[in-house]
Amino acid sequence: MDKKFLKEVLSVPTYSTNEVLMRDFILKFAADNGIESKVDIKGNVYLIKGEEKMTTGEFYPCVVSHIDTVHRHHHQLIENNERLAIVEDEEGKLKAYHPITGQQTGIGGDDKCGVFVCLSLFQELDVLKGAFFVEEEIGMLGSREAEREFFNNVGYAIQFDAPSADWITEVCSGVKILDEGFKQKITPILAEGGYKKFSNDPFTDVNQLAQKFDFNCLNLGCGYYQQHSDREYVVVDEVEKSLKMGYNLILFLRNEKYIHFEEEVDNTPIPNILDIDGFEDDYESDAKEIVESIISLQEQGYSKEEIIYQVGDLLYMKDMLKFD
Repeated sequence: MDKKFLKEVLSVPTYSTNEVLMRDFILKFAADNGIESKVDIKGNVYLIKGEEKMTTGEFYPCVVSHIDTVHRHHHQLIENNERLAIVEDEEGKLKAYHPITGQQTGIGGDDKCGVFVCLSLFQELDVLKGAFFVEEEIGMLGSREAEREFFNNVGYAIQFDAPSADWITEVCSGVKILDEGFKQKITPILAEGGYKKFSNDPFTDVNQLAQKFDFNCLNLGCGYYQQHSDREYVVVDEVEKSLKMGYNLILFLRNEKYIHFEEEVDNTPIPNILDIDGFEDDYESDAKEIVESIISLQEQGYSKEEIIYQVGDLLYMKDMLKFD
């Protein structure tokens, strides 16, 4: 794995509705690597590699990430085309520091780790499609407008947008994104790669893809923690584990179509993201930070729905919070 490239991706500031630097970064990567690219009217980026190698009856694997973060306070860095300072500690954790204040700030591993994994897979594989969506953090607004033509010949989609490197989204905001047959097929290869926890999670873009299209989807953890906060960090080894898992899955599934057969959602509770090691630590301080974040967003004029989307994965306690 190219750690230097990971740090480069993580250094690019981006947030919902202002993803311009990350979009330009991906487009330059595509141009430098001879990969076809396009941007739709919403600002989503699509990459295609290996069209000349596709034969009749084959379908593209598709990798997915979102290119926004929640870190709106990075707006000045975007305007000035500045980069975050990425520092690795002795434990192999990457953290971000503001280039002006020198203070730790959100690294945006949610979902720049996913961007890195997807781009790295384009370097490793001969045939691949990739979708990089804007505005996921404020309601999957980019993937809600996913370009239908792009996905016509996609056989399955893998998103990289969850904490840790042992996390597989099975149900996403009430939508079952993979059916039982596909789950049984991929479970052994996932387990070999250390992915064993199927979960019921808040939203991410494959929620929209699973509703719009007829192929199976899944979402994998990619090594970030403490997302949506200035304490966010990225574990290098776990990003590498996620990259290997994506690579091995695509080699296993090949260029085939895996049709998603409709099933009722099992509402039996599945372990949620708060069960990951470390999330129970400092729970009171985390709760206080959530409340303070909500108050700040209310003062900025955000609606209830926008606030829930902004706070995101840590808002399992949202029913306890009071809105005007």
